[in-house]
Amino acid sequence: MVSHDGAVVTVDCQYIEPERAAAYLLIEEDRAAFVDNNTIHAVPILMDALASHGLTPEQVDYLFVTHIHLDHAGGTAALLARCPNARVIAHPRAARHLVDPSRLVESAMSLYGRERFEQLYGSVEPVPAERIETVEDEAIIGWGQRKLRFLHTRGHANHHYCIYDDRANGLFSGDSFGVAYPALQRDGKPFVIWSCPPTDFDPGEARKTVQRVMDSGAQRVFVSHFGPYSAMSEGAAQMLWYIDEMDRLLQEATASEAAGEELEQLCMDGVAGATTRALEKAGLDPADEATWRWVDGDARLNALGVAFAAQRRRRKAG
Repeated sequence: MVSHDGAVVTVDCQYIEPERAAAYLLIEEDRAAFVDNNTIHAVPILMDALASHGLTPEQVDYLFVTHIHLDHAGGTAALLARCPNARVIAHPRAARHLVDPSRLVESAMSLYGRERFEQLYGSVEPVPAERIETVEDEAIIGWGQRKLRFLHTRGHANHHYCIYDDRANGLFSGDSFGVAYPALQRDGKPFVIWSCPPTDFDPGEARKTVQRVMDSGAQRVFVSHFGPYSAMSEGAAQMLWYIDEMDRLLQEATASEAAGEELEQLCMDGVAGATTRALEKAGLDPADEATWRWVDGDARLNALGVAFAAQRRRRKAG
C-alpha cells in the first residue's frame, strides 16, 4: 500500500500476483470510500487497509465501481456486506449487472473454465438494489472537502465511468486510460497500452475517452492496473498509437473471411505483433520472458475483443 497526499491509498489486491490490480482507498477526515474492489479474495486486504489507517467498516460511505468487469467489481457484494453504511455508486448501465451478475459469471466461466474462474474470482454475489445509486455523465458528488466528478467513458466498456477528484487533482481511470504495470515503467516514463477485451471495444470511442481524460484537468491518473502515474501525455500518445493498431487489425479481421478459431488466431497474431512493436518503441525487449509475461494476458484478451468486434461489425453489415 502506498499513500498519496494522505488522501488516496493504493491498495494492491494481489490479483494473480503483486502489482497486477489495485483498488484505491479514499480518506476524507474520519470517513472512507473505495474506488473499485476487485474480487471477493481482496476483501480481507481492503479491510486491512482500512484498519491500518485507523478506520472502521462503519466509516465507509461509498464503494465506487468504475465498471462491472469482475476484476473491478466481483467483490462488491462481499465488501458491501462488511460496510453497513456504504452505498454502491455505479454507471446506469452497470447497476442491473450488479443486482444480477449471472451473465457476467457465465461469460467469465465460459472463458476461463470453472476451476480457473474460482481461482480468479471466487464467488460473485448479487448486490442489493436498494444500496445502489447511479450517476449520470458530469454528475458531482460532494464528500467532505472533496468534489468527485463522474465522466462516462466508453471504448473499453459501455458501462464505464472515471472519477475526477479535485482534492487529489487526479482521475481514477479504471481501465479507461490503459494498463501501466510498474514492472514495465522506465526512467519515470510509463509504458501504457489500451485494454480492449470483449465485448465493447470501439476505437472511435476509445480515442474520445483518452482525449476526455486529458481534458479533465487531472495532473495524474490512478489506473487499476496498476497504480498512479503523472506522465499522462506520454501515456496518451502510447495508447492512441495502440488504439490505431487495434483499429487497423479490426478492419482487417472484419474484411477477412476468417471465422471461429481462424479469426481468433488472426487477431492473436495481429495483437501480438502490435504489442511487440509497442514494447520495442518503449525500449523494452519483447523477447524477454519476464517482460512478455506482463502483457501476455492483456494481449490475449485484446485479441478476443477485436475478434468479437469484427464479428459484430459483420453482422451489422450483413
